[in-house]
Amino acid sequence: MSDTFGIVANVISDRVLRTGAKVWIGYPHWPCVVVRGLSKGGRTIAKFIHMKRLENFRAAWMPEHIRDLGGYYALRFDKKSEPQEAAQAWAAHWLGVRSFRSDGAMVRDGITEGEAAARAWAARSCGGVGR
Repeated sequence: MSDTFGIVANVISDRVLRTGAKVWIGYPHWPCVVVRGLSKGGRTIAKFIHMKRLENFRAAWMPEHIRDLGGYYALRFDKKSEPQEAAQAWAAHWLGVRSFRSDGAMVRDGITEGEAAARAWAARSCGGVGR
C-alpha cells in the first residue's frame, strides 16, 4: 500500500452529482476542477465542476481505484501536509462565495467570485493579513 494522498470535498449543488456527495478533486482548470463522485443515478462519474459548488475541502488517503479520474489525472501528493495546505487555501478562497442551482435559485448567499479573488490576493500580498 503506497502513501498517496489527495483532496476531497463535498458537493453543495449540482445537476448530475448528488448533493453532499464526497468527490475526489483532479487537476484544476481554474475556476473549475475535474472531480470523481457519485451521481444522482448511483454511478461513479468524472466531470468538470465549478469550485464554488464544493465545500469542506480536506486531505485524505487516496485508494488505488481513485487515482485515475476517467482519463484525467487526480491530484496526488506523497505527504499529507501538502494536500492539507492546498485544501486550506482553497477553502479560504471559496469561503462565503455565493452559489446558485442550475434553475437560478440561490443555494448560498455571500460575496462574488471577484470579491473572493481580491480577498485572496490581499491575503497573499500582505503575508496572510487582510482577510
